[in-house]
Parts: sequence; structure tokens; C-alpha cells
Amino acid sequence: MGRACLPTGKVSKDLLERLVFTCLGVPSDRVLKGARIGEDSAVIDMGDRVLVAKTNPITGAESRIGWLAVHINANDVAVRGAEPRWYMGTVLLPEGAEEALLEAIMREQHEACCELGVQIIGGHTEVAPGLSRPIVSGFMLGEAGKDTLVATGGSRPGDAVVLTGAAGSEGTGILATDLKQRLRGKVGKGTLKRAAEMLTRVSVVPEALSASRTPVVHAIHTPTECGVLNGLLEVSEASGLGFKVYKGSVHVAPETREICDAFGVDPLRLLSSGSLLIMVDPAAVGGLLAALAEIGVEAQVIGEMTAAPSGRL
Repeated sequence: MGRACLPTGKVSKDLLERLVFTCLGVPSDRVLKGARIGEDSAVIDMGDRVLVAKTNPITGAESRIGWLAVHINANDVAVRGAEPRWYMGTVLLPEGAEEALLEAIMREQHEACCELGVQIIGGHTEVAPGLSRPIVSGFMLGEAGKDTLVATGGSRPGDAVVLTGAAGSEGTGILATDLKQRLRGKVGKGTLKRAAEMLTRVSVVPEALSASRTPVVHAIHTPTECGVLNGLLEVSEASGLGFKVYKGSVHVAPETREICDAFGVDPLRLLSSGSLLIMVDPAAVGGLLAALAEIGVEAQVIGEMTAAPSGRL
């Protein structure tokens, strides 16, 4: 076994392929979509319907982590075209944590589930050694009809790439909330306030379900970890296609630019829950944008998928 220390962040594609995807237990023919780079959630055949499952921890934030755990996992279920239904949360608290912290996290999970019409069906809570802050790992189940199922890898050459919302909004909210003291004097109070409010807009369930019901939408993906750029790379990996992004086409909020400049961060690599990447037949872009506008979601074409398996900006 190798002794090299792993870097912080998502495990590399090479390690996934060598150490993770080679240890997946006993195959089942009922698993329609399993562990694969770029696919947001697993899909299990339940006869006339499918069960969609997703698990994801909240490790990059300290505020509202219970609320985030619910919404981040619900997003990845909804991009399959599935309604989020049932949630379980693992809550790990550091030694010395007070009862009020557990109460706050549980209430956050409860409130987020109430917003989505989701029931909490179980979970685990523990005070664990070796932690410097609490960690919540969520697990969401949803269900869908087989005719509404969407895959990240379903994109086709020539598809238009549509981005909803603004790049880096989740990361902006986290930085403005958790690192507020470091930003004082670098950005204005108004910017900090508006940026912190972005953290409340991470849910993309309504727009994901709306897009999934559009027949010529071929793929949907949430550009969460490492932002819009990594999200495009994951779509490329899952579909075997390439992409190109039009210069200046990706919407970045002024607050995001200001905070990213303060930290020397690329907005296109910043956590971007609250946005969707939608790959759609170019002839249907107008209809998709109109449908999204009807539910109050701003979106724009930022590029296209290409036959060559490489990406460029």
C-alpha cells in the first residue's frame, strides 16, 4: 500500500479508479446507475419506478450545516428527475460540544426537510474524538418514473450548455459567513450581507425537476465541489464528450468577484450549489429558458458539448 499523504479535497480520478471503483461489493442487475465519476446519484430499479439515492457530507462549511446537508443531497436526487422523499443524517460532534449545538443541527435538518416535503426516517448522532468542528453527512432517497430519469452522462455532441444562477454562489455564502472576520476591511458591509444571503439559495430542486421534464434535456448536473469548471469536467467524463465555454458567458455575481479577489480564488472553481448545468438540444433552448423563467430561475447558455473528449474555455 502507498504511504503518500492524500491532499485535502475530493479524491482524484486516478485514486477513484484504482482504490474505490475496484471495491464495490457484489454487482446487482437492479442497479441502473451506480458508482461512476460525474454521476450525481445512484438509481435502483423498483419495477414500475426507480429509487434514487445520494449521500454527501458537509465539510466545507461551519454555519447551517444541517440545513445544507439536506438541500445538497436533495439537489443531487432531483437532477435525476426524482422527487426527494426520505432523509437520514449522520451528525458527528466534537468533544466538548454543548447540547445547543446538537439541537441547532437537528432543527436545521427538520426545517430543510419541511421546506422540501421530506421525512427524516433515521440517522446517527455521536460525539466523536479527533474532530475540531461538527460534520453532518446526509443520505437522501427519492423516487421517479422510469420515463423521467435523467443521467449526467446522457449529453450529446452539439448540446447547448445552460447554467442556472451564478457561479460560486454557495462558496461565496460560506466565505462571507465563516470567514467574515478575515473579510472585514477588504469588502464592504453591504457586500458581506448580500454574499451571506447567497447561502440560503442553494436549493435547485424546483428547477431540476422542471428541466428533467423537458424531453430534449439530455443531462443535468450540479456543479458543487470545485465549481462550474469541475462540473463541466464531470459531465465530460460521464458522457465521453468534450465541451467549450464561451468567453464571458458565465454569470458571476459582483459579490462573488469581490470576495474571490480578496482571497485569490477563481469563481469558476468555487462551490456552486445553487446552480445547475443543463445539457439540452440547441433547438429547444428558448423553451427551456422560458420554462425556467416561469418559476423565477435565471439561466443562460454558456457553451456547448463537443464530440472530442476535451474541454476549453
